[in-house]
Amino acid sequence: MDKQTIEKIEEMANAKHLVQSGGREWTPSSLKPIIFNPLAQTIEVHTLSGLVDFISNDIDKAEIAEKYFIHVVNPEKVELVSAIKGDDRKREVLLQSVIDKELDTFPFGTFMSQEEFAIRFRSMFEVQKGDDSEYVLSFTSKLTGGTNIDVQDDGVTQNVGVKKGLSGALKATEAAKPIVLLAPFRTFRDIKQPASQFLLRIRLSGDTPTVALFEADGGRWRNEAVKSIAEYISSRLQNVRVIA
Repeated sequence: MDKQTIEKIEEMANAKHLVQSGGREWTPSSLKPIIFNPLAQTIEVHTLSGLVDFISNDIDKAEIAEKYFIHVVNPEKVELVSAIKGDDRKREVLLQSVIDKELDTFPFGTFMSQEEFAIRFRSMFEVQKGDDSEYVLSFTSKLTGGTNIDVQDDGVTQNVGVKKGLSGALKATEAAKPIVLLAPFRTFRDIKQPASQFLLRIRLSGDTPTVALFEADGGRWRNEAVKSIAEYISSRLQNVRVIA
């Protein structure tokens, strides 16, 4: 019997052998304790109201207010987490609320035809008082398919001249707002969507005008969304701790 075979037999024997020490079982290969600390299967919902309803009803009689806290992970995920449990010091995620991945989001940074842009814009933005949603729709509605436009771009503003008719005469020239304030759906629909700044750009694709929006707030909206989520939950679950 060669050395390799002997080592393999020893390895197989050790794998089934346990060492008793200090009231625990240890494996000789790594000397890691065998700890059985069963955790509940995480329930998933897709709204903040679903999370609030689960906690309010306390279906499992889990003493949630005393033993769990709510962690706002990011604008798309919230978890109901336990305090540290067991000898292995693990936390139990009893429930998590995550945004439904089937919901469409606006494709920022992508140039689209005026028609496609208008359809997506109407369904993927929340109209708020004082925002520029009406302006964006009004301005881009002038850029219909087949329209010739003269675009002068200095890197900050864009002057768009719209030409229509058989004569091709210039009917109007308008400077597009370089920065617009909008509130796209980017977090849970239960709360008011955080508004932020976007760069509005027009570009010709052949003879067809296309429109795009670029995020221009450096991701600040994410902090505002997390704060709003925490405030929404705290106002409805006053006895449960919220970490954001």
